[in-house]
Amino acid sequence: MLPLALYISDEFRLLSRAQLQRGVSQYFTVPDQLLVSAWQELKNLTPEVWQPGRRQEQIQTDICLPTRLPPPLNIEESNQRFNQYLNSPTPRNTPLIINPADLHPRFEPLLRERISEGISKRLQVIALAAREQRREVLLLSPSEEALELTLGIFTSTLALPGLEGWNHFGICLPTASKRALPTLGYLEHLGRAFKLNIPVLLLTGAPETSEISNAQHLGYPEYPVMTDPAHCDIAFELCDTFLHSTNNTCLRTRLAKSRPFPDHYSAPLPPTDIYLPARLNATGPIRGQWLIEQALQDALQRVQRERWVACPLIAGESCTDTLARERFNPAHVEDMIGEVCDCTEAQVREAFQLAVEAQPGWNDVHVSHRADLILRWGQRLQQELNTLATLCVRESGLVLNDVLGDLRTAINLCYYYSAQARTQLQTRPLHGLHGEVNQLELHGRGVYICITDDNDPLATLVGQLAAILVSGNAVLVNTGSATVFSATRLIELLLETGLPESLVALLPGPTERVSAWMAEDYRLAGAVFFGDASEATALNAMISNRSGAPLVPPLTHSSLPGTQLVDRPLDNREVRELLHSAFSFAGQRRASLGMLYIEESIADQLEAQLISSLQLLHLGDPAQPDTDIGPLVSRHQMDRVYHHIERLRVRDRLLAQLPLDDRHDNGFFVPPTLLRLYTLDELQDCVNGPILHLIRYNRENLQRVIDEINRYCQGQAFGIHTHDEALIARVRQQLQAGSLMINRSLADLSAGVRPAGGAGTSGTGPLYGGPNYITSFVRERTISRQL
Repeated sequence: MLPLALYISDEFRLLSRAQLQRGVSQYFTVPDQLLVSAWQELKNLTPEVWQPGRRQEQIQTDICLPTRLPPPLNIEESNQRFNQYLNSPTPRNTPLIINPADLHPRFEPLLRERISEGISKRLQVIALAAREQRREVLLLSPSEEALELTLGIFTSTLALPGLEGWNHFGICLPTASKRALPTLGYLEHLGRAFKLNIPVLLLTGAPETSEISNAQHLGYPEYPVMTDPAHCDIAFELCDTFLHSTNNTCLRTRLAKSRPFPDHYSAPLPPTDIYLPARLNATGPIRGQWLIEQALQDALQRVQRERWVACPLIAGESCTDTLARERFNPAHVEDMIGEVCDCTEAQVREAFQLAVEAQPGWNDVHVSHRADLILRWGQRLQQELNTLATLCVRESGLVLNDVLGDLRTAINLCYYYSAQARTQLQTRPLHGLHGEVNQLELHGRGVYICITDDNDPLATLVGQLAAILVSGNAVLVNTGSATVFSATRLIELLLETGLPESLVALLPGPTERVSAWMAEDYRLAGAVFFGDASEATALNAMISNRSGAPLVPPLTHSSLPGTQLVDRPLDNREVRELLHSAFSFAGQRRASLGMLYIEESIADQLEAQLISSLQLLHLGDPAQPDTDIGPLVSRHQMDRVYHHIERLRVRDRLLAQLPLDDRHDNGFFVPPTLLRLYTLDELQDCVNGPILHLIRYNRENLQRVIDEINRYCQGQAFGIHTHDEALIARVRQQLQAGSLMINRSLADLSAGVRPAGGAGTSGTGPLYGGPNYITSFVRERTISRQL
């Protein structure tokens, strides 16, 4: 990391542009204290450059910053905003401040290669027009996440013809940014390279509230901005010192007070602590930043070079009693990932016996020690984040952003159930008469079987294992074949944390065969199933029909798509959220949006918005950072989805679909598709894939809609966008939804905050990721003692 003292020292002029660019990236989420310590050290080492009160020497500018609009929804809207900038009626003595996010509907750091050139050319046109009018042009960075992208576009624009020697194209920079000083250093280098004086408008005061919420939602290790007023002043002083040093030869700065701190303001908790004491908040990589992307690409290359092997994992040992079958990359079916050995019936019996013998000793271990182990597992997953994520991308076909979100959920489930166990599974006193003591103890039930599909592949498996094991049970796992290598690595990391090896076994193989072997054992204490509702019913019947075997409580969650109802116009952000809910995880995720009911009066408008936004999605190689949607997990899944689309296409129900080309020939790709339905009764079965069904309804027929959803999608996830409180109350009362999202994204799930689950055909038992889930895996015992 470049020391901040370098920006004040004589060595600054020796730094290259690449080094300064790296410095901007390095300071994204450094701890506040690092900048405070650097400030104090600089004051002690170079007291001559610090002049208190010098802020008053800066030119104070009264500039009204433009309102940050939501990103344009489509190309047409971005063209309109471009024309507005080009024909802006702003007075000539006022700078034209441009938000570059207005110039493209997908202004995102991960799409840098696709959008930078077009935005630079648009800025060139605006700048040339402003030059003729003798007006100044300043770029406004849309967010801290987009700062590196904005600087890259700014650099490219300076190099375009017609802007040579023009000293009125600059940038706005909030001094609360932790990267303010490195950014000034980078801009100074640009000024010297292009022989320009670059205008910089320093925005002082409080950071944007969106920077705080984004960091919390995405799990950044630290905020990218200063959140304490005193620290914001320090960040400004660091910038001010550089600007008054001899290193500044090309920057012409002005001050603008942009956002005062509100009264009674208090700095927010660090992003990792916002959910305490319920759980820690897992951290995630900051996508689109140069250093982070380089680390992810390095991990992907390591994963691609390795040939992976997945075999039955019993008592910590890999067993290879069967012939291996090859597994291929669903995005490139000619690319072999590795080999899988299916388990045998004898291995299932062996794993069962070992688990039965080991479980009583594990149940006797104090719950705090079991909770510590699950917490360590979550921390190990955090350390292996890049490798686990890129491995899952390679074998599942899910894009990296989806996998990273899934893995963060997995880690949060470890943190959550570790904390839950300490409070919910302790022995507790009960009331009693004088002279007696009564207690309630909670114990593990025994050996569970855990059967998972390929939905939320990492979070599903980790969440199940964390809850089952911390409750004092042993578990046998049969996981979806599409993510068997990831499952193997997850369990290996679990064993590395110190879990007794016989307590968990991985038994890969066809679910219908392996589940039958596991479920028929009379020693079975419980079953957890994630998958198709019909398969869950068959498993429950198999367990219930065991003659003479004890009753076993099944816990199931099915893969029924979610449903949303919209009765008001949506803004651009909400339309984007609808598409994300429908097409993230290629529509294969539990609670992916599959059915959208639209009130008749707004249907034309919303359908047009969805169709135009759909065209901006990119279907392709999930390993590429600019890909939005990857392939499906298997040929069987792809064929099912195509059959469904074709059945409705011949009935003229196809509204929109992304085109395919020869790049998609070697993978299990299905383009995101919008289909028309008139009623849910037209669906023959549950189809998980990148399909969104649009159904129009009239307010007068709302009861029919509610009855239809309850009948077809009993208990699954449901969302509603409305401002009608009476409608919200009616839906809350009548709709049998396991998860009800009001005016928010359907796919916005979070451990302990927004758990998932269902009832009836979509699931049994408490919500997965909720506070009652962990108690499903224990048996109660009361002890009463007369003193």
